[in-house]
Amino acid sequence: MIMIENIGIGIDICDVDKFREIPYKSKPGFYKKLFNNSEIKYCLKFKNYYEHFAGKFAIKEAVKKSIPDRISMLDIETYHIKSRPHVRLKSNDKYSFRISVSHENNMAIAIVLSEIKQ
Repeated sequence: MIMIENIGIGIDICDVDKFREIPYKSKPGFYKKLFNNSEIKYCLKFKNYYEHFAGKFAIKEAVKKSIPDRISMLDIETYHIKSRPHVRLKSNDKYSFRISVSHENNMAIAIVLSEIKQ
């Protein structure tokens, strides 16, 4: 975690196959420990939903790296507006975030800039 003044940055890369190895239909409990119901519903609407789970996982890990607070994966809620990823924290709203996520082959990568709201 790097925090310069009020700005933090986090980056994470995730192998999509890690999620393919744990099929959603046989292990939904695993996914419910990492993702909120709305996130699961969003991912499952895609044919290649493991890619989307990996992307959301990378976003959450990057968020955790961008702020000094300790938070759980379920405290981080990802959502999309006009196909762009966004994040909100359930436990507090003292941060604003800028997010970029990308998928290529079997990898998903996310970078997050966090800023403490003034």
